[in-house]
Amino acid sequence: MKVTMLLIACFGAVAPQIQAAAPQPLEAVPVARVLIDDAFWSPKLKVWRSVTIPDCLAKFEKDGAIRNFENVRDGKGAGSHFGPPWYDGLIYEMIRGCADFLAVQRDPALEARLDGYIETIAAAQAKDPDSYLETSTVLKEPNHRFGMNGGNDNWQHDVYNAGAMFEAAVHYYRATGKTRLATVAVRMANYMANFIGPSPRKNVIPGHSIAEEALVKLYRLFVEHPELKQQMPVAVEESRYLRLAEFFIEARGHYEGRATFGPYGQDHKPVFQQETIEGHAVRATLMAAGVAAIAAANNRPEYFASARRLWDNFTQRRLYITGGAGATAEGEAFAPDYVLPNDGYLETCAAIGGAFFDHNLNLLAGEARCADELERVLYNSAPAGVSLAGDMYSYVNPLQYERGHSRWKWHGCPCCPPMFLKIMGSLAGYVYAKDERGVTVNLFIGSRADMSIQGQPVIVRQTTRYPWDGAVRLEISPAVDLECDVRVRVPAWCQQEASPDALYRLQGVPASGAFRVKINGQEQSALKIERGYAVLHRVWHKGDTVEVAMDMPVRRVHAHPAVKSCERRVALQRGPVVCAVETTSPGLRARNVFLPPDALLEVSFQPNLLGGVAVIRGGFQARGKPNSSPHPAAVEAAPYFAYGNRGEGDLRVWLPERAEDAQTN
Repeated sequence: MKVTMLLIACFGAVAPQIQAAAPQPLEAVPVARVLIDDAFWSPKLKVWRSVTIPDCLAKFEKDGAIRNFENVRDGKGAGSHFGPPWYDGLIYEMIRGCADFLAVQRDPALEARLDGYIETIAAAQAKDPDSYLETSTVLKEPNHRFGMNGGNDNWQHDVYNAGAMFEAAVHYYRATGKTRLATVAVRMANYMANFIGPSPRKNVIPGHSIAEEALVKLYRLFVEHPELKQQMPVAVEESRYLRLAEFFIEARGHYEGRATFGPYGQDHKPVFQQETIEGHAVRATLMAAGVAAIAAANNRPEYFASARRLWDNFTQRRLYITGGAGATAEGEAFAPDYVLPNDGYLETCAAIGGAFFDHNLNLLAGEARCADELERVLYNSAPAGVSLAGDMYSYVNPLQYERGHSRWKWHGCPCCPPMFLKIMGSLAGYVYAKDERGVTVNLFIGSRADMSIQGQPVIVRQTTRYPWDGAVRLEISPAVDLECDVRVRVPAWCQQEASPDALYRLQGVPASGAFRVKINGQEQSALKIERGYAVLHRVWHKGDTVEVAMDMPVRRVHAHPAVKSCERRVALQRGPVVCAVETTSPGLRARNVFLPPDALLEVSFQPNLLGGVAVIRGGFQARGKPNSSPHPAAVEAAPYFAYGNRGEGDLRVWLPERAEDAQTN
């Protein structure tokens, strides 16, 4: 009997605000349990492991970031600090990123290098009777710990550096089983929990967020591994770490005994009253990621409500189509709702901070739309931050520029490469999640995952050519027959045109259907959709297969009418990949190009271009000299993430649809 294919017709790229459902928590299948074997990601991961990691470590060593710890260890005085105050945190972030790469594939040389750093860090901490460690403050302004006594943690980054230390310690222990850095972190966390908090302790909040989520990770480490407490040379009371994370959120907007950091530092009002995501985009997204992480740990509804409220404003009013965040260079900050200039700031770190927020809220709420936004970052703004060769970097990633914008070999504030390595090191941990109901497939990445569902071992194998092809094959192999769910995300990009309230509206879904499923070769005609996932419930046997087919037409994208920078302009997206027109020829500038509404477009995969990418060709027009007629333009729209790898040029993501809106030479 012929079974009719199912067309999923729901919301578009960014769903309109919906009635908040109760959280339905998921547990990520960790990095160490997922092996990526994927045509798109595996070659990139190899470059980042073999080129980017050693490149960054060598440059940090040359810049003196490790010497700062040596100078504290050796009792050096003022003037012996190298780099900005947050250099400690960047070394910790490198350790965290490297740890996740080690969790997948041990590397004795890299591990020995990091162990050497950790010994130096521990020796530096041992110089202080309180176990306080922040090299810039120790060497330059020792009376200003945590920004007290006339200091300013907005600049000093004491709390940020400590949080990055906690996070590195947890990831390094999970990857290697080594406790040296965990001991350093516990000593510092204990000191902070004694020093910071409700009166009579000090009213300190982070000048730069990261400690909120990092403290939750430290708390969870000891909850999950209580035996680890016996290996610590000092007492561990993990609940204190969670309470300190809560204090860092709840003390915002309350200024007793301190100055306010204002909107820039998300301190303009209590977090539970904040309606919009504000201020420095990296600090804001990391704070919000912390709110979601705390909510998953303490189950307090006000944390969940705040995380959801901030995320809705972020994704529905203030997010770029590539997943970029932060519209203005002034304060590296968010602008008001719908103010998204195409030459905006879009710091690499902010996009990645947003992805951490997406991931944490997905695990908290159990909603596919959060994974949609994580995917947006992973295939667009995050990889744009590093060259294809792996040794050039970008701080900002605008959606349009003229010649002169390029990546750099290194920077006075090289914060983005460690953040990049953090998210890409964590990639395997974003693919799958689980709960007692079954397994959730959040990302379409070729991989093998080992997990336990309802106490039974289950292996999931995934094969795909995503993002260039919408076919995905899953093999589900429980150790014994198992009745459970397999939930597969229905991506927003393959659904029908969005509500007029959506920030971005995609057009062009074929009427024949966009998302189809077969189980063991049998087409499924009546899929159950919950929270954006196709729910496949049955008794699963070893070797059962799920085949997903997602149509991948070129989608023309229009922004909400309130986004004036995109008025009468169109962007192109295929699957999760946003494309851009990049011109390097002196005879044609990207600003000359327009794309009529009726233009015919075709897609071809170019294996020898930019590491192998699908490009969009045909129908592009250009204006030349003033008063001249438009003419066909020999350009293509290639993936945005690969911009800047073909020499100096111009870039446009949003193209005019009318000749009169294009510029002339």
